[in-house]
Amino acid sequence: MPRHDADLIIAGAGCAGLSALHFALQREPDRRIIVIDRSFEPIDDRTWAFWGSARSPFADIADRRWDRLRVRFPTWNSTQHLQRPHAPAPTNRRTYMRVRRRDYDAEILRAAERQPNVRFVAQDISGLHDDRNGGVVSLPEGELRAPVVLQSALAPPPTNRAEVRHPLRQHFGGWEVVTDRPVFDPNVATLMDFDTEQHGAASFVYVLPESPNRALVEHTTFSTDVRGRDFHRQCVDGYLDRLGVGSFDVTRAEYGVIPMEDAPPAQRWGQHIWNIGTMGGRTKPTSGYTFARTHTQTQHLISQWAAGAALTPQPDAPRRFAFADRTLLHILHRRPELGRAVFERLFRSTPIDDVLTFLDEGSGLRADARMVAALPQLPFIRAAAAEAVAGLRSCWSTR
Repeated sequence: MPRHDADLIIAGAGCAGLSALHFALQREPDRRIIVIDRSFEPIDDRTWAFWGSARSPFADIADRRWDRLRVRFPTWNSTQHLQRPHAPAPTNRRTYMRVRRRDYDAEILRAAERQPNVRFVAQDISGLHDDRNGGVVSLPEGELRAPVVLQSALAPPPTNRAEVRHPLRQHFGGWEVVTDRPVFDPNVATLMDFDTEQHGAASFVYVLPESPNRALVEHTTFSTDVRGRDFHRQCVDGYLDRLGVGSFDVTRAEYGVIPMEDAPPAQRWGQHIWNIGTMGGRTKPTSGYTFARTHTQTQHLISQWAAGAALTPQPDAPRRFAFADRTLLHILHRRPELGRAVFERLFRSTPIDDVLTFLDEGSGLRADARMVAALPQLPFIRAAAAEAVAGLRSCWSTR
């Protein structure tokens, strides 16, 4: 019987992999863990925004918080305070937060490097497969085995996935800027500013201010065709010009592409290998938010691993949320010219706090019904009917 090289292998040291490492060290600080990635140098190439309370995972390393959010459209805008989500205690107050990747990586890696049971392997991951005794990670210099492998490095095999009918992507690019003139309100984050050219898709600008003359300004588009850095750079430059910022300096740039699909990857790769983070379908299909959803999944899997139990997928939310995601994706894919109007109707009729609760898949039936009733009826009825028929066909084809 081949010997296991560790009790747990984490393949990929991005957000999901380091999340799993963090929770594994909290639960089982003495068990053998191998972490594999090309490099383990903390880098400052992105930030993650999420909402939650002071008790949310990694809220303690957030470098900025906002309790007021703005949405803006060509003829209407609204700025709203976030409310306490569940309890009156101040620590449960919902806020919008930002974590820098450099701080996240450094926090987790610094703690792990002090543990003699954690081994870091700086190599490219060329493959993953199961054998009778565990999961196997293939590397240029050989193979490593463990009874459990959590991976976020490789796309799962196509056989693990349902058919993708709406292959949308959220592609974005932005700058952290220091402006000549004070134009930002540091107490208000702009969640979506749709008062911008739509480019045949749903496009908006996202602003996270630090001071009156310093902010992250990011342009985002939902579409099937991914646009490059230059496209987003031009859009951000035009947006800043319309704000009247005057001259400005760019201190850091971001660019990324996030899948927004109706059939996200399965959580399970094989008998001993599990997909986590975006590779495990934890990206919210209609918003792209992944950070908090990833921690919920890794906590679930690590708690089972620590208890010596067989791993099971993180339970799905009620089916109505997935159906709502597919319906909106249908519209954004087939009728992209309606995207801005859909979001405007949504935010005109529903408080931002309630939209965030819905995105958390924690809202009730009554609140969901009120929100859906305010949306453009005919396009949503047609899209919902098409998705219902597609769902039935999928069920029949698998029988």
